[in-house]
Amino acid sequence: MIHKVTRQKASHQVLAQLKSGIHDGTFPIGEKLPSENQLAKAFGVSRIPVREALGVLEVSGIISSRQGGGHWVEQHTLLSKYEPLVMEVANASEVESLLEMREVIEQQAASMAAKRRTEADLQHIEQAFEAFRYVTLDKGQIGHQQDYLFHRAIMQAAHNPFFVQILDNMHELYLGVLVYSLSKNLGRDAERQRVIDEHQRVLVAIKTGDPIAAAAGMQSHLNNVREKLRRLKNEEKA
Repeated sequence: MIHKVTRQKASHQVLAQLKSGIHDGTFPIGEKLPSENQLAKAFGVSRIPVREALGVLEVSGIISSRQGGGHWVEQHTLLSKYEPLVMEVANASEVESLLEMREVIEQQAASMAAKRRTEADLQHIEQAFEAFRYVTLDKGQIGHQQDYLFHRAIMQAAHNPFFVQILDNMHELYLGVLVYSLSKNLGRDAERQRVIDEHQRVLVAIKTGDPIAAAAGMQSHLNNVREKLRRLKNEEKA
């Protein structure tokens, strides 16, 4: 049974109901989901939160897009039962905790990626890096989505599916922090180049199979992000 969405983050509620429907058989495995328009009407929301929820399900491997349009329910493992973290507007404590968790998980993911990555994984990471570099330097855009995909590609290359699942489950807060941090670099070419260089050091370490350098590069990058956000917070208080 689909219920109208009234409070909290709309995409979180849509996501929770879709996952519940998939788990209880309302949306059977192998069957096509209702269209975005149909879901939006049923939930009483616009297509935007529906699209966001479908995006999370797709990157999690729970649904897939097929030729001809639409989304289809796939076979899924216990990973798909890992409930999404419901996070609203982030406060300073949440952001600090997120960055702390990122340092722990992403250092290890970078180290593991340097040891486990396949050629396909490396190509994926390199493509994500080039996309981030391009939109950041050549297009002058924030680049938060490309940044997110770069870090996600590294987690995929670690070949521990729970890493990716954790990242996807907190993607909204994660992206929110990226938007806030990277937007402060607009018009500051040196700062934007520094972030590019930090990403490139991690990429090179993974490419050369150096787990120690990969972990160190990721730690340095995330530590710089944390220090930058602390500095920005202090500037806003002044």
